[in-house]
Amino acid sequence: MPRLTRNIRLDVQSELDAAAAADASGAPDTAFRHLERAHVLAQATTVEHVRVHWRMLGWAIRHRRAGEVLGQLWRLPAAAVLTGSQWVPEGNTGGANVSALRSMPVTPDLERIMDDARGACPKCVPATPAWQSRLGEWVTVVRVVLTAILALAHAACSSVPQDLDVSLRHPSAQGRYVVELTPPEATPAINQLHAWHIRVSAADGAPVPGARIAVDGGMPEHGHGLPTRPQVTPEGTDGTYVMDGVKFSMTGRWEIKLAIDAPAGADTVTFNTVVRPPAVAR
Repeated sequence: MPRLTRNIRLDVQSELDAAAAADASGAPDTAFRHLERAHVLAQATTVEHVRVHWRMLGWAIRHRRAGEVLGQLWRLPAAAVLTGSQWVPEGNTGGANVSALRSMPVTPDLERIMDDARGACPKCVPATPAWQSRLGEWVTVVRVVLTAILALAHAACSSVPQDLDVSLRHPSAQGRYVVELTPPEATPAINQLHAWHIRVSAADGAPVPGARIAVDGGMPEHGHGLPTRPQVTPEGTDGTYVMDGVKFSMTGRWEIKLAIDAPAGADTVTFNTVVRPPAVAR
């Protein structure tokens, strides 16, 4: 193990432990500040740098911060590739809320820790040849990156809340309408266009024909919208409509948002639906 990695590891771990404790006590923002401090300390050594970004990615997944997840997804391999070349901006706190190219001031306490780590044991010589140390470091980095990718894929498939309301009949946000969705009879495949039926009633149960309905939605946990622009057309005079052109591009939780404009006024309603992997034939 390179000398700097060995010297800085306990201090990085101390910040990671403080982050875990803050997270466990319900203080995620405090936890992330400790992760930022760990990142400042870890930037000069590949293994520790990657380890901190891996923990930041885990924090973002747990707290469903889509922007932070995306930011850490590319920072993680970048840390693996670029740290050895020393192409890292000093003091950068490592989160998606700051540019990855921005140098930032280092607090005095962290500066002292870093100086001690760089200057400690100036006559020490690694017990193994340098090429072996470097090879072992890169093996660890590759292992961490692959683990992160697998964990992210698992989290994407299992991020559906246990108490999610998936009912298909809801009052609108301001109570002007009651809206009912009917999905296709056969569960559509991923990336397959399909149609849903909509029934709109007034609060007293009377059908609402002739409404204009716009469709929006997407995957809140992933931060993207629907891959198509579904269109709604009246099916009859009994308040029924057809929503054509619906498509889901991956498994997980999707929101379908309807904006209704009718004589009783404008209103909105949101439905949750869960797209699951197809059952494996036995």
